[in-house]
Amino acid sequence: MAKRWQDLSLRRRLMGACFLLTVLPVLLIGGFGWLLVTGIDLYGGTMQGDILRLWPRGAALSIQYAVYRLREEADHEKFNWHEVKEQCDLLEANGVQAWIEQDGEDFYRTSGAVPEQVKQAALQKMGDDRQALVWDDDGIGFVYVSSQRQAAIYAAGDIPYKALPFTSEQQMRRRAVKATLFLVFGGGILLSLLLGAYLARSLSRQVLGPLSAMRRSAAAIEQGNYDVPVASPVQEDEVGATCRSFDEMRKGLKAAREERERYERSRKELIAGISHDLATPLTAIQGYASGILEGVARTTEKRRHYLAQIVSAAKVMDHLVANLFLFSKLELGRVDFAFIPVRPAAYFDDFLAERGTLYEEQGMTLRFQHDDSAAKRAILIDPLEFQRVIENILGNSRKYGGAEPYVDITLRGEDAGVLVALADHGKGVPTEELPRLFESFYRADKARSHTEKGSGLGLAIAHRIIHGFGGRIWAEETMGGGLTVKIFLPWTKEEMGGACS
Repeated sequence: MAKRWQDLSLRRRLMGACFLLTVLPVLLIGGFGWLLVTGIDLYGGTMQGDILRLWPRGAALSIQYAVYRLREEADHEKFNWHEVKEQCDLLEANGVQAWIEQDGEDFYRTSGAVPEQVKQAALQKMGDDRQALVWDDDGIGFVYVSSQRQAAIYAAGDIPYKALPFTSEQQMRRRAVKATLFLVFGGGILLSLLLGAYLARSLSRQVLGPLSAMRRSAAAIEQGNYDVPVASPVQEDEVGATCRSFDEMRKGLKAAREERERYERSRKELIAGISHDLATPLTAIQGYASGILEGVARTTEKRRHYLAQIVSAAKVMDHLVANLFLFSKLELGRVDFAFIPVRPAAYFDDFLAERGTLYEEQGMTLRFQHDDSAAKRAILIDPLEFQRVIENILGNSRKYGGAEPYVDITLRGEDAGVLVALADHGKGVPTEELPRLFESFYRADKARSHTEKGSGLGLAIAHRIIHGFGGRIWAEETMGGGLTVKIFLPWTKEEMGGACS
């Protein structure tokens, strides 16, 4: 049976549980109500006066209760007149006459009744038993003589057992009480049914709905579609937490797939770029070497020229291989940065003092300006690798900055770090191409015919170095034309002391 229950669907098990939670209270309420109504209706008994007034039963309840109360009063030290009168009125209302004597004198007798006749009728009904209640189809007789004091009670009447009719007042009370009980228990049953239906619907919506959404999303993921979200339930329970965790997993899988696809594209582009950029200098080397071997270069001057071209192509290949090796190490996270705190303004002052003349000889003008915070606060960088970043950016500006390239270097301190901007004024890059500038082997030159202008790894290397520093790098258009590369690096919290440069 337990196995069959486990084999049922969760929907059926929830509905079954809700059904049991609904039916059992209904059965209990209905059964208790039926027992209460039937028990009071049929048996009555020695119940309290309040219940007696709510549910009067002519013989079975009222008379037995009155007799019981009179017996109690007979055993008390003295009679309570009001209690005796109330119980005797109850007997008389049902056709029973009573006589009570105390210390040989009348204490109470039914109006119009002859005490001796009441006593003889009761004793005749009792037979040998002088302290009992006998009630059958021929009538009722009751005698009780107190053993504690001189008091005796006699009651008799021609009332068949359970044959007394209800008075009109009793019938009205009985109907009213029955209607009240049916209303109370009927309302309880209806409330239980409504509550069960609400619970079933609520459980179905809050449990089965989210599970169905997760099943649909899982089926879509199995087919390779990671774009089917799981609507997050509003409730903060286990189901809601599970749905949110599942959707986070879906987003993670989607991001991982996109990352994997990006890396795959990058790998293919890397292989294509390497193949293309190595092919050009290799072809040159092969051509010039063949010219020497085949005697094309017959003069000393021509042979020197061919050899110079071979050396130049070899340098291009060496530079490309070195950049490729560095790029691979950065991709794998195998470059150990030697971080030290550095004031940005001081760093660029030193850089321009050392390298400015070289750039001037190459026909490139550098202009530098900074604010006070860039001179007073520090960033945490590897100076040599940061120099590689700056040289790659400036080299890119020198190649594409026009006949007389010049670059404006600006440092601006912000709350979280320093913003470095290197703006050239060349032909620039189309806006839609800006996000791709930092991809490996990317060049605006689609044909890739100008290998001498670079391998396309310079900005990609710069991007990974800055990322390793915990910063950001991006490109924008220079106002008036050209390209601006911006770098943001966070301030260091370390004390500068004498370690700053």
